[in-house]
Parts: sequence; C-alpha cells; structure tokens
Amino acid sequence: FTNFWSIVRSYPTAFCTLAHPQPGDFGDILNTSFKSVADSVIVGLAVRSGNEFSTTTDYTDQSAALFEATFFSALAKGYHLGPTIDHDDHNTTFGRTSRSRTVILATTLTRDSIMSAYKANRFYASDDWNTEVNFIINGHFMGSEFNSTSNLSISVAVNDPDLPGDPKDMTNQIELYFGTPGSLTNATILTSNTGSNTLNYTHSTLGLLYDRFYYFAKITQDDGDIIWTSPIWVNINNVVLPLQLTKFTGRQQDEIIKLDWTTSQEINTDRFEIERSLNGTWFEKTGNVTSRYHNSSAPTNYEFTDINAINGMNFYRLKQYDMDGKFKYSNIVPVMFNHSIVKMIRINPNPVNDELNITLTISEAANLLCKIYNTEGREVKTMTAAVNAGKHTISESVSSLPNGNYIVVLIHNNERIAETKFVKQ
Repeated sequence: FTNFWSIVRSYPTAFCTLAHPQPGDFGDILNTSFKSVADSVIVGLAVRSGNEFSTTTDYTDQSAALFEATFFSALAKGYHLGPTIDHDDHNTTFGRTSRSRTVILATTLTRDSIMSAYKANRFYASDDWNTEVNFIINGHFMGSEFNSTSNLSISVAVNDPDLPGDPKDMTNQIELYFGTPGSLTNATILTSNTGSNTLNYTHSTLGLLYDRFYYFAKITQDDGDIIWTSPIWVNINNVVLPLQLTKFTGRQQDEIIKLDWTTSQEINTDRFEIERSLNGTWFEKTGNVTSRYHNSSAPTNYEFTDINAINGMNFYRLKQYDMDGKFKYSNIVPVMFNHSIVKMIRINPNPVNDELNITLTISEAANLLCKIYNTEGREVKTMTAAVNAGKHTISESVSSLPNGNYIVVLIHNNERIAETKFVKQ
C-alpha cells in the first residue's frame, strides 16, 4: 500500500472506497499520520459491512458489523471521505441479503454520473433501503467543500416513502455533528432534535477557534435503522479582497472545457490561479491568468480553456491573488465533460439475423474490445478489433445467440467509450 495510492492517483478517473476497515488494513492507513496522496483517492469508508457468507435472498438479514468509530477517526485525521455500506457478499446474493444501501446522489442513472457522484462524496449510508435524505449547508449538498464569510444555514430533511403505512420508519432522532479536520479530535454533536423529520440550524462562525470545519448528520429511525450522511466541509474565509467577482461559469465546448468569469472591480489585483478537482475536494492548479489591468472600476472579462478535462464531472475554483500575496477562493463550479473517440455508432440492419454489423466513426486509431450482454447483464460474446481513425464496420456472427435483446459495449484502454442495442431474431 505504500505505492498503491500513488498508482491509483495516476489514473485520473480512479478512486477507492475502504471495505470493512479493521485495524491494520490498507497499510494501516487509518492508524498512522495523515497522507495527502491517500486522501486524494479515497472517497468512502464502510460504516457497516455485511454478513459475508449469508445465503439470504429475501432482505431479512439485520444490519451487520459497525465501523462508525473508524469513520469518525478518519474525518478527525483530515480525510475527505463519506460513509458507505457494503454487503461483502461471498455468494451470488448481491443486494438481497439486507435492506441496507449506499445511496448515490447522481444527476442521472448513468455510469459516468454515478461515478462522478461517488468521487464528489455525494452519497450516504442507510440501513433503510429507500429513506431519502437531503443535507444542505448554504445551498451546498453533502460532499461539498465551500468557502463562507457568513453564518451557516444548515438543514436536514428526511423522507421515507413507506410512511405512514410503516410507522417504524418514523424519524426518531436527527443529530448534527461538527468537527475540525486534522485536529485528531472526533466530531461532536452540535445540535439534535427528536420526533421530527427535519432539522434547521444556524451556526454562527464568529469567534470560532479554527477556520475549517466539517458537518454531517446521523439519523435514527424508530426501528433502530441508522442513516449517516457524507460530510460538508466549510472554509471560513475572513480575508476581504478589494475585488468583486460577479460571474464564474464553465461549459464543455467541443473537446475542451471553457471557463468564463467577470470582475466588477479590481484594486491591486495580481492574478487568478485556476484549480481543478475530480472529486470536489482535492484541488490542483491547472492554469494561471494574470489580471488584465490590476486596477479597474469597470467590468473585466476573463476566460480560460482546459484542454485536459477528464470524462465525467470536473470541479473548478479560482484562487484570487492580491499584489501583496493575500488570496481568497471563489465558489466551486462543476462542469460535466463527455468525450468519446467514437463519434457515431449504429447497427445495420437491426434486427439482426445471423451477422452483426457494427458501423462506427472513430477519431483516432484504437484497439477496441467489444462485449455483448443479454438483458440479464450477462456477457455472452466478446470480440476485438484494431481500427484506424475514420469509418469502419465490425462484423461478427451471432447465429448461436438466442433470439432477444442485446447490448453492445465498446471498450478502449479499460474505459467504456460507446454502447448501442440490437435485437436478434
């Protein structure tokens, strides 16, 4: 594990979650000093694990091993991670042994959206399989990190679709935890309530000893089921620069991401450093733009082009510097980037009789792996093709496949780059 975290980090789309974290696991990462390279790739830690050898398939297993203390300790060390629940199935009982779930807050039910949500800590761990939780601070969802110069408006809202028919799913208690990353002191309860499915609280940041905090919620239902949210990290920024940022936006434009921002006033402004993150918490510098006038009372527009955007969600922020070295951060802007070397894919004719013809246009030479899955998600056929840039047709006999619906998936460098469907008749 000494080199493992660096290896994972070298793959921009890769990340880790830690299963059943016993002492000594993962190179004893959670019992030694904080390691920033590990923090940059670890996004989750199991607060519960499953009954790994269970053969149950009717969802009746009770919630299993609890690693809540390890979760608390990891946050206190400074790790940016959220709580997950693993079933640890050693049999083909996936998802059916118990009702516990890791709940992902994705924008769409697609692979890239779900992976982006994981990387951004937008998930929570729930003993109940359909309880909905919204945890927000100043408009920012769980998993976020943002800067604030004002008091924090915190809200937790819980909804269980089984109510009112199943009264044991009533919310018994909501606890709001508050801690300081890197302090080595576990988070403590900031406030709580009972008998309500909502909690609203304003936390005054004036006079606080530190300038960086994290918050998360723990919800307990009447039947004892527990839900833990991912934290929200807040940087209290009391630095006031004589610079007013009125707009900061980003969008995909063909094969790049373009950022635009506008200042309404600049006094003694030096430069803007552009930072990018793949998970919304671990940022690295990706560019630099010098102030156009350094001093101006008129609106000034800036732009930056990121030619190295990664498929999925990219997060950006501006580090705004004064000439005297003081700086402050802008809000974080998320930009979804979808890029594929496959520009067109279709199957003709469709339905297919004996021979499958996949026609595609590709932007660069590639060695493609083509996998065919049935409607149960089982792989039924695999083939390979080496293609150059341009238009190609890949043909393969599927006469041995039963009649039905199938999905074709193209893979390049271990990344799914395109998919389509066909009917075999």
